[in-house]
Amino acid sequence: MRQEVTAIKQPLFNIGPALHLKTFLLVLVSVVLMTVDQRFTALREVRYYLQYAVAPLREAVAQPERTFAWLSAELSSHQQLIHENATLQQRNLLLQARQQKFDAVSQENARLRRLLNASERTTARVKIARLLSVDLDPYTQRIVINQGKRDGAYLGQPVIDANGLLGQVIQVGPFSSEVLLISDPGSAVPVIDVRSGLRLLAVGTGQSDSLGLRSAPNTADIRVGDQIVTSGLGGRFPPDYPVCTIASIGRTPGDPFAQVSCRPVAALGRHREVLLIWNTPTHNPDKPPAPAPKASKP
Repeated sequence: MRQEVTAIKQPLFNIGPALHLKTFLLVLVSVVLMTVDQRFTALREVRYYLQYAVAPLREAVAQPERTFAWLSAELSSHQQLIHENATLQQRNLLLQARQQKFDAVSQENARLRRLLNASERTTARVKIARLLSVDLDPYTQRIVINQGKRDGAYLGQPVIDANGLLGQVIQVGPFSSEVLLISDPGSAVPVIDVRSGLRLLAVGTGQSDSLGLRSAPNTADIRVGDQIVTSGLGGRFPPDYPVCTIASIGRTPGDPFAQVSCRPVAALGRHREVLLIWNTPTHNPDKPPAPAPKASKP
């Protein structure tokens, strides 16, 4: 007959009288220790040295929390840095765009100030005109400005910039005008050498950085660097406006005239605003002329 073996199971927690006794003893010991620690100083030394044993346990218990806090701070800082970097890049792009606009406005203001300074140097009536278009024909040097007949522009009207003579109006419309630059091959301006007083003729070469001077004798008193201004002959251009500076002089034996080249002082090809000059006195064609004064009797 087979014997059945019955396993005796032990309870997980001992709930007999011994457990109550142990609990009572532990509570009693705790009360005694707290009383002794409160009334006497004998346990302070023991508690002081026990901190060496407890400190690693505290560090071990607190380390996971510290690690989690550090990782959270690092991730938060990284995300914050990414966000701040993106924000700064957007602001930088916006500031660059504003800076470009600011530079353009500053340059335009500088050009306008130079034009106003140029207008202050002349006693004639002047008006600022803005460039509308440029003639793309490589054999011509012409521009179109936003001043026409209704604005008072007229044929042959001189045009200058902040540095010197630019050209003259050759065609007038109701709202715009065409200007022939002094660098056009069809342009000729009576000029004079400021230093020597020699009268010459400045003609266009088709290049915006070069003019030619005609009627200069081979033995004329001209030098590189001489300033050339308008002479006022013919009444088309007012006198004493800068035109060019002599850049080179070529003298060929047997040739009665020298080959003189000069650089325009006006910003040909780089202008956006120009000045119209009223070189002729304004009058009202509908108003009859005033009668001549009567001669007084002796």
